[in-house]
Order: sequence, then structure tokens, then C-alpha cells
Amino acid sequence: MRKISKIINDIPLFKKIFSIFFIFVFIPLLILSSQFISQIDFYINDKLHSQLENASNMTISNFKKAIELAINLAYTIYSDPRVIETVNTRYLSVEEFYDAYEKNIKPILQNARILYPQISQITIYCDNPTILNADGLAFLTEEYKKFFQKGGKEGKNLYVLSGLENEKPYVSIVLNLNFYEQYVPKYQQSTIKKFLRIDLNRVYLNSILSTFKDGHIFIADEEDTVYFSDLLYYNQVGRLSDLLKEEKNQTIVFEKLLSTEIPYFENWRYIVTTNNSGISKRLFEHQRNYLAIVVLCFVLAFFALFLIVNSVVSRLSVLARHIKKARKQQFESINIEAGKDEIGQVIEEFNIMAQKIKELLEKEIKYELRQKELALEKKQAEINALQSQINPHFLFNTLETIRMRSMLKKEFETANAIKLLAKLLKRSIRWENDLITIEEEILAIYYYLEIQKYRFGEKLKFEVEVEEDIKSTKIPKMTIQPLVENACVHGIENSKGEGRIVVKVFKEGDMIVIRVEDNGKGMEDEKLAELLRAIKGLSSDKASSVGLKNVFRRLELFYDKDFSFDIFRGELGGLKVVIKIPNKRDFEDAVQSVDS
Repeated sequence: MRKISKIINDIPLFKKIFSIFFIFVFIPLLILSSQFISQIDFYINDKLHSQLENASNMTISNFKKAIELAINLAYTIYSDPRVIETVNTRYLSVEEFYDAYEKNIKPILQNARILYPQISQITIYCDNPTILNADGLAFLTEEYKKFFQKGGKEGKNLYVLSGLENEKPYVSIVLNLNFYEQYVPKYQQSTIKKFLRIDLNRVYLNSILSTFKDGHIFIADEEDTVYFSDLLYYNQVGRLSDLLKEEKNQTIVFEKLLSTEIPYFENWRYIVTTNNSGISKRLFEHQRNYLAIVVLCFVLAFFALFLIVNSVVSRLSVLARHIKKARKQQFESINIEAGKDEIGQVIEEFNIMAQKIKELLEKEIKYELRQKELALEKKQAEINALQSQINPHFLFNTLETIRMRSMLKKEFETANAIKLLAKLLKRSIRWENDLITIEEEILAIYYYLEIQKYRFGEKLKFEVEVEEDIKSTKIPKMTIQPLVENACVHGIENSKGEGRIVVKVFKEGDMIVIRVEDNGKGMEDEKLAELLRAIKGLSSDKASSVGLKNVFRRLELFYDKDFSFDIFRGELGGLKVVIKIPNKRDFEDAVQSVDS
């Protein structure tokens, strides 16, 4: 023991302490860290898979809701007595058939197409020899009888069919309409076979699956043909194995039967994949962070030992550093255990001196800050005074009071004009969305033109025509109204005779055409060309046609170069503004304001 003690005593203190640290702290810490990292990797991997499952379940739930709405629509149509009566009636003439079709079938199908974006086509097939093929109604041929019999096994009345028809993929919900007649005595003896077919809109349903951002979801039938996925283009299907080969680094996380979510999709399943490199990257990040913490702990422990061994040197170094900071007017206290020796006394005196100087500087700084705060408060008061405006509620309440008084005086025309003016003001003040439907924009134009008609009387005539199937299409707000305002101000006000404004919105191929025309004085070709250059920013004239410039700028922000804006001399004698924009129905609802 004496020899061992002598050997230990001969070793310098610095080496003894650091030898103990490496043998009994650092090496065990490395061993424990490796085991802990493996456990953390397992936990993180399990947690990531759980997060992927929760996210995919939410997406599948939205997909399921869209399908269930289509199924509910099928039941709604098949339980409608008008539909059953129409397809069971024996018609004596073509006119009698088309009258029944226009009255009973066509309105139901048109409303369904507008309200259900997940549906691409609705068709009722029946073998009534007196009906003719029409939109949504077709004769049940032998070929289609075989087609519907493919899924009607085991007495099923509602089933799903999928495959290729005319070289185009389809997924259809089929409902046997004869099932309903079992409960209606009037039609129990009917021999007419009837089927309802609803073709699902695969583009819309694929867009629902695209909300899953952590990977991909494939929905395949029992033959592994994928009909729904965010990776599929329009009219595209594919084998699951082929799609997985095209997407590199994709790993199947799990797959489940879709019938547990939607019973009608028998033997269908959905497969969830994720990017394998993404999981590896996350695991690497966690490992890196943990190793960084381990290294940091080791460095701190090493530094603590170094302070113990070199207590005197370290305290003098700290004191020297703070003296240098004091020369730069950074008076910070030395927050260490100084001790009671001479060095500790010097540190204590330094702290007292630094604290007193710091207090004096803080008093001076506080005084300067107070002076600046007073100046800012004065400026803020001036700004608040400039920003004081009439409360919009006060303005609307005042307009409502004026309208009610006009009603009491039986000035109904004035009251209506005030009502429309209030609606226009609310629309201008409450700019909630940058994108609105064409129908909403046209409604605002009606408000504006009715107010102008109150102003001009019989002098103003206007026509507004909008195709029905594009009313729900969204366009940038205030696209058409400034054109109408420009026609009123520059076309109608300056004309002595009857003024006309014609607004037409219609579809032309893949584009929507907006045309606004008046019968005003018009404009010479040179001035018209200069006006168009100013609107498109190709001229230095910044004062004219601010409204048209704003319309062009907003269209440019939304559609980039995929639109056209032109002004011509119209057939009515005035100017004709023609705008062509893409027919987009799927603008992102999260679109940020272009004015922000």
C-alpha cells in the first residue's frame, strides 16, 4: 500500500484527476450512450410510423366522406318517385318523353353535378323501349346488362365496378333501381330493368389524397391496379409494383383493406408509403443532437476539472478579461466563487466598483429612454389623430336610417338604391377573400348597375349574360366590376342619347372570356393603343385608367402570363374590353392575399 501511495503521490495532480475522469466517466459514458441511442432510434422510428398512420387515416377519412356523399346521392336519386315514374312510363310520343325528362330527370342530375365535385357522370340505364338516349338517361342494352351483372352477385343492390371503358379508366357506383319497386305496389309488376351508375371523379379524389404530405397513398383493387393516388395523372391507372418502382426510396409503411372504411369496395385496399431517406434523415438528426449533448456534457465536465486544477490561473484570467471589458465600458460583475484569499478580495472590490459604475450608466440611459418615450408618445398621438376615421358601423347605420326614412316616405326607389350602396360599401371594406365566384362578382355588378340606373333613369340600359356551368368558377375579386364602372364613367356619362352596357361571361375552350362593351363615344385608334400600353405598364403614363391598371395587375399576379387583356372599338360604337383567363376551379383556399 505504501508503494502504491508513493506512486500515486508522485503523479502530478493534473494527471491524476484527468486519468480518473477518462477511466470512470468518459469510457462508461460512451458505452451507455451507444445503448441509449439504439433505444432512441427504435422509439423515434415507432413514433414516426404512428404519426404517418394518423396522418394517412385523416386523409382516408376525407376520401371516405367524399365517397359516402356519392353513395348517399345514389340512394337519394333511387328513392325519388319522379325518377322511378319517368323510367317506368310507356310514352306514346317523343315529345311526351322529353317533357317528362326535362321535368323529372334533368333538374336532379344538373343539381347533383353542381353540388358533388367527386362525381364526374350520372347515368340512369333502363330497357324501356319508349325512351330515348339523353344526358344522364340511356337505354339498357344487352352489353350494359352484362356489364352491370358483373358486380350484382349474391343479391347485392349497391356495388362498385372498375376497369377500362373506351380505353379510359373508370370507378363507378352502381345501384339496382328495381330494388325500390318491391315496396311500391304500383311498380311491383314492372318488368323494366333499371340501373343507376355514378362515375367517380378520379381527379378530385386524387386531389384529396394529395393532402397527405408525408408520403403517398395508393388505393388498389384486388388485382393490384391502382385507381386512386396523388401520383396519377388524368385518365391514368397503373400497377402498384410499377408505381413503386418509379418513385425511388419509397417504403411501404402499412396497408389495410379499404372495405373496413367503405364496405362497398370489397377486396380493395389502400397502401401508405413514405420516403425512406426522410426517415433516415430524421433518425440521423436525432442521433446528431444526442451526440452533440453528450459531447457538450463531456466538454463541460472537462472544463470543470480544469477550473479545479487551475483555480488561481482561471480566476486571474477572468479578472483580466473583465478589466478589458471595463475599458470598453462593459461593466459586468464576476459571477464566480472568488474565495477569501487575496485574489478573492480583489474580485470582490472589482464587483463593487463595477456595480456602482453600472448604476450610474443605467440612470443616464433611463433618462435618455424616457425622453425618447415622451417624443414617441407625442408622435403616436399625432398619428392617432390622423388615423381617426368614421366608424364603418356608424356609416352603415346611417345609411340604414336614411333607407328606412325613405321607405316611410314611400320613396322605394331611393330606399333600394341606398340598400344596394350599403352592400357595395360592405363588399369594399370587408376584403376577406381574394378569390370569389363569378356569380358573386356578377351580383356586385347588378348592385352597381342598379344604382347607376337610379342615377341615369331610362338613359341606361344594360344586359348581363353568364353561362350557367361557370358561375361557380373562382376568379380574382374586382375583376369585372372596374370594367363596368369604367364603361359607365367614360362611356355613358358623356353620351347624350340612350346608354347601353353589355356584359357577357362565357367559356371558350379551356378559357373563360369576360367581355364588357358600351355604346359611348369610343376612342381613336392611336389613343386606344396608348391606353392599352399604359394599362400593361409599357408606357410612362401613370395617371390614366387606374382601375383598369389594377385589374391587369391582379390578373398578372394570379395567372402570370396565362391570360389576355385587350380593348377594341366595339360593334355598339363605344369600347369593348375582352379578358381571357384560364378556366381554373381548384384554386388553393390557402391562397395568400396578393395585396399583402
